[in-house]
Amino acid sequence: MEIAVKDAAHRLGLSESRVRQLLVAGDLNGRRVGHVWLVDSGDVARLHGHRRRSGRPVGPKRAWAIVDLLSGGSAPWLSYSERSQVRSYVARLNEPSADEWRSILRGRSKSRPVRGHPAAVARLGEFDQALTAGPAEAVRRGFDLVAVAEPRPEYYIQLSEWASISESLALQPSRDANLIVRHPVMVWPFDGRDAVPDAAIAADLLDSAEPRAVRAGQVRLNELLRSAGRHEPAATTSGCG
Repeated sequence: MEIAVKDAAHRLGLSESRVRQLLVAGDLNGRRVGHVWLVDSGDVARLHGHRRRSGRPVGPKRAWAIVDLLSGGSAPWLSYSERSQVRSYVARLNEPSADEWRSILRGRSKSRPVRGHPAAVARLGEFDQALTAGPAEAVRRGFDLVAVAEPRPEYYIQLSEWASISESLALQPSRDANLIVRHPVMVWPFDGRDAVPDAAIAADLLDSAEPRAVRAGQVRLNELLRSAGRHEPAATTSGCG
């Protein structure tokens, strides 16, 4: 049975653009009829089971605080008491599953599928405001992941910078994307950093429909969690709502 993208997005708890991105990448089975995608409902059920959420979500600012703390940062956008709550929350985590990590950290960024001339996409890496991310960067950094195909480039770009950058390179939103741009929600968590930290790249891998990528993201996050536990004393304030 085949269903519309809108219905698939509703069942999966994803945006319609994200569902189309999965279809284009071959991570979700479907077929194109003219300009319309029809999605295999059985594959939607498979992916829904894979994405089932079991952890308690936090807001975007605190999700980015968790990423930052796992990366040796101090989450300066939070107040002292908020940081204490997040540190206590992180200290209580115990080898979360991929689904638990995905739920905890969801909502931290918006993904934008984009298409541009290959030369323009290559030039994007020359912008100081564009920070490299994605599976290719995970492989380059030695994550437990082998790229089986050439993945689309991915970059983090502050939303306020996007209009001028996309205009200068003639980058346009597209279902047939050859580039993924991510915009952090509510905060720009990379001030003072010249690269996206491993924790953010690992968290992004959790959104993949490729099991090996999801596993690599979970493994790296739990490695960082264990390292943070060795170096960071637990706070006594509870809660991370």
